[in-house]
Amino acid sequence: MDVLDEVRGLAPAEQPYDRQLAVARSLLAREIEAAGARPSTPRRATIREASGRARWRWVGGVTAAAAVVATGIVVAGNLIPVDPTGPGVPPVLVPPAATAAELLEQTADRVGGVGAAPAAGQYLRIDETDAFTEYAIEDAATGELVTMGNRGNAIAAFVTQRTTHLYVPADRDDEWVWDQREPWSVTRSFGERADEAITTWKTQQHTDTPPLWRLPGGRAPHSSEAPDATLDERELFDEMPRDPAALLSWLRARTGASGAEADRQVVWTLGNSLTTNLAPAVLRTAMFRALALVDGIRIHHRGDQTSTLAFPVPGDGWTRTTTFTIDDAKALVTAVSDSSVPAGGSIVPADLPDEQRTVSVTIVDRAP
Repeated sequence: MDVLDEVRGLAPAEQPYDRQLAVARSLLAREIEAAGARPSTPRRATIREASGRARWRWVGGVTAAAAVVATGIVVAGNLIPVDPTGPGVPPVLVPPAATAAELLEQTADRVGGVGAAPAAGQYLRIDETDAFTEYAIEDAATGELVTMGNRGNAIAAFVTQRTTHLYVPADRDDEWVWDQREPWSVTRSFGERADEAITTWKTQQHTDTPPLWRLPGGRAPHSSEAPDATLDERELFDEMPRDPAALLSWLRARTGASGAEADRQVVWTLGNSLTTNLAPAVLRTAMFRALALVDGIRIHHRGDQTSTLAFPVPGDGWTRTTTFTIDDAKALVTAVSDSSVPAGGSIVPADLPDEQRTVSVTIVDRAP
């Protein structure tokens, strides 16, 4: 048998599905805590801070509600996908997944694909756009609007948004730069008194964080609680099981919750953690396979190059839904959102998330 015969033998017996072709082309082409009934989700809690907020923490893929995955060592050749137009990337035809578990298993199989890491002196630039829906209720004593409440009792609401840029050096022990110079902006508003609520919110905006933050080794200066803690929490890497079932159990235990609520926090955690390739490939593979073991995740939408999965958790008149979008070619999560929707309706549209993160990753030659 010559080489051509061997190639013919590898060809699929049937014509590829449109979905298969899309994947092949892609590969070739390369919280606020609510008052009342709404469940709470600390926006920037970490493994060490399971019940609080750590505003300095970067959310980008390694922090999440109450159970944060600790990741982050340099994985040469596998931090971001190569230029999809480059040569030498073979097409991979996969059957269209019928279930979310199948899709996640297929994604896990692609994690070890070709990638590129920053060379010495270069940086991994992580652009993260955060959007939060802020709710306002009336102060019973003064009648003024205060930024509290939830989707169910708010009489005004608005969406705040900001994009930050985190520069991760090729050597993680070198200086990181976190560019937070872009101010928060208001992109949407709801309710007749929304302007009043926005004015109140603006008066409350203050931070001690430098707008251009330089962090040696990715460590927060003057952190008395955890002086060795890093933004990517790579110091906790060895604690994380590589077996998917064991990793899922490990994460569930970290939440301090049980049942569907524990799984909701795990889904949020892993969705965030997989927005970048900061973790070793073997661990990212285990993360996707751990997600495949969570009952209740469903396919919400299929595009040509992306797939969006949803994990709804109903209870007490509310439905809390976590969604995450996977780039099929890169085996990366590009967006994560969380929503708590009451059965009784709201002034805010049901399809507007309470919190949404969108992340993109590139390699650059310098940091600001």
